[in-house]
Amino acid sequence: MQLAFNKETQQITIKDDVPSNSWLIIILMLVNVLNMSVQLFYISFDKNEMLFIFMALLGFGSLVAVLFYLLKKSWKKTYKLTEIEGLEIKENSGIERIALKLKNGKTRSFSKLKNQTELKSLKKTLTAIGIKSI
Repeated sequence: MQLAFNKETQQITIKDDVPSNSWLIIILMLVNVLNMSVQLFYISFDKNEMLFIFMALLGFGSLVAVLFYLLKKSWKKTYKLTEIEGLEIKENSGIERIALKLKNGKTRSFSKLKNQTELKSLKKTLTAIGIKSI
């Protein structure tokens, strides 16, 4: 992952694999929704109630995942400082994750960092630019 800051335009450029991974997840979930829709159309509810319910839940979960990625996640490569609300730090199972919280309500996560020194370096760089943690 590379992070660059342009002082003239006040923009942060993030070069990582998050955009391609996000598009891949969205495409796979849409294929899953399409597959579940076709399967549910041809299956009989009377004979296969459990299978029908399981497939309907799986299709609904995939649709929720697509909506989550479209409405709550951002994966642009460049952000102006005026678009960024702050730095969001979450800890899950002892692992810290960093995300940019944007003013439009979306978050921009970073790719998985290899160790704590990269995490501290990224925090220091973002606070030096002027992004405060929330």
